[in-house]
Amino acid sequence: MRGSPSVVVGLALLLGGCLNLPAKPQERRTEQRMLCSEGAKRVTLPQRFSFDLPEPFRHTECGTLMGGFYYDRISDSLSVATEGTFAYGDVQVSASSLYMKVSSFLDGEGYGLMYPRDAFLQGKLAALALPGSGAKPREVDWVTRGGYQCLRFYEHWQGAAVGLWEDEVRYWCWEGESGLTQPFYVHAGQRLALGAKGYDLDRTFILPFFASLQIKRLAPSALAQAQNRLQAACARGKARYDRGSAWGSDYPDKRLTLTRLHYCGYDVPLPDLKAPSP
Repeated sequence: MRGSPSVVVGLALLLGGCLNLPAKPQERRTEQRMLCSEGAKRVTLPQRFSFDLPEPFRHTECGTLMGGFYYDRISDSLSVATEGTFAYGDVQVSASSLYMKVSSFLDGEGYGLMYPRDAFLQGKLAALALPGSGAKPREVDWVTRGGYQCLRFYEHWQGAAVGLWEDEVRYWCWEGESGLTQPFYVHAGQRLALGAKGYDLDRTFILPFFASLQIKRLAPSALAQAQNRLQAACARGKARYDRGSAWGSDYPDKRLTLTRLHYCGYDVPLPDLKAPSP
């Protein structure tokens, strides 16, 4: 039985590869949503954990300048922020007034991700002691949050010239449930006009977050990819060191870089991070 000419032509085009099918769209790295519509829902986008947003983010008005809810698939980090308006002299500026971030560091980029916990703190303090490193944290503590051991930094800044004050609490925490070796990171902060009353960041944001937190076990393929990215970051740092290029701010004796390379697994002697600067 013979087919019609149109059927024969269509089959020839298909077999000959001349039929252009639409390409599958590539998944974007970041996803942005409106906080006002997402805040009351449980956060399930991250691979490593699920959690509920703290109360100040659960019932927000829809803004016009920002979505307020951002997820980065590569680093597996979620950021939320509310919008505020501040006066800088005669100029009104819109910026985040409350903000929070949770990150898994699945991109392999982050300070000391392969360090033991004590070395992580020593490295942080050594980096903060560098000239020009910025404001130092007012409080540095080892604490337990939700059953996890965490390094906590509390920072406060006040600017009379711009009429603002800001404080932020930052946590690096270690867990044994996901299969990952790197810590996860949580910070919460507020930026308010001078004289305005703010929140107790730990009580309002951090403790409710940990009370709702559930760690997920990652698939073997995801764990392998995370480890590969850690090693790739180490390899880039080693290549920079071999070329004599800087791997971030450092002391003249390169102690911060050498520490990173040592814990990356390279045959590099571990320097004394507490030694006087040469």
